[in-house]
Amino acid sequence: MLEAIASVPIVRPFRRRLLVATVLLGLAGCSGQSPPIELQRLQAVTDPLLVANRIQSTPIHFTLQLGDSAAFWAQTSGLCKPSNPGDEDACSNWSHHTPGPSTSATEAQVQRLAYLIGSANAITFPHGLIAFDRSFFLEHQDDDAALRCVVAHELTHFLHRHAYLSARAEADRLRHLPNAEKKRALAALSQEQELAADRNAMLMVAVAGHDPAACVQELQLTAELDAMVHPDDPLGTHPGHGRRLKAARDYLSQRLPADLRRRRQQLARTSRIEARPVWTWNPSDQLYTVRTRPGRTGG
Repeated sequence: MLEAIASVPIVRPFRRRLLVATVLLGLAGCSGQSPPIELQRLQAVTDPLLVANRIQSTPIHFTLQLGDSAAFWAQTSGLCKPSNPGDEDACSNWSHHTPGPSTSATEAQVQRLAYLIGSANAITFPHGLIAFDRSFFLEHQDDDAALRCVVAHELTHFLHRHAYLSARAEADRLRHLPNAEKKRALAALSQEQELAADRNAMLMVAVAGHDPAACVQELQLTAELDAMVHPDDPLGTHPGHGRRLKAARDYLSQRLPADLRRRRQQLARTSRIEARPVWTWNPSDQLYTVRTRPGRTGG
C-alpha cells in the first residue's frame, strides 16, 4: 500500500502548493521567532523534571527530525541518489531533517508522509542534543504523561553519559575481543543502559510528583504501536518489548519506593538550591536549548 501511495504523481495547483507549504511552515514553527508547538510541549514537561530533580547540567538541546520513514519516502520520490550502486544509506540524512519549509511539492509530500506514517522515536546524542521524530507528537497527542517519561528517559542517557561509557568500553576492556564477541558485549551494554534509563525515568517522574506507572503504560503503548512487537535480540541495541515491560513493572513494584525515599533524602539536603531553566530558541539551527542555573530559594 505504501508503494501505491508513493507512486501517485504529486500535481497540485499553485494555490494548493502554497497552502501546503504555509501549513508545514506553521507546524514547524519557522514562520517567526517562536519554537514549534511540539518543542513548546517538551519545555512544559521538561521544566518540572529539571527543577524537581535539581539537574544542573547544561546545555541540553531539543530539536525535531522527520524520522526513519523519511528516507524511504525521499528515495521513492527520487529526491536522493546513491553515489554508488551499493550505497544503501544515500537517503539516510533525510531522517534527521527538521520539518521546515519545503522547496517543492514533492518534498512537502515526503514531510507529510513521514509525519503521518512515521514511527515515534527519540534519540540522544553525546553532546546533549535530544531529537524527537515529529510523528511522536501525532501518536501521543495530548499525552503529556508519555512525553514526560520519554524526556526523562532521554535525559538519563545524557546525564549518565551512556554514549561515552559505551565508547570507553569498546576502546578499553572490549578491544581485544573477537569482532562477534565485541558486538554481543556492546549490545548487552546498550540494552542494560536502556533498562537503566527506564528505571531512572520512573524515578525522576516520581520525584517531580507524577505517577511513575505512566512510564510503564508508555512502554506498553509503544509495544502496541510497534506492529512487529520486537522480540529479544542479543545483537540489538534495545531489549525486546516483553523483557523491557517486565523489568519496568518489577522496578515499579519492588525497588522504586526505596529508591524514591533515598533520592528525596538526598535532595532534602540541598533543598535551598533550585535549578532555574532558561530556554533559548535558535531558528537557524532549529534548536531549543535549556540551560539550568543554580539559584537560592527559601530563607
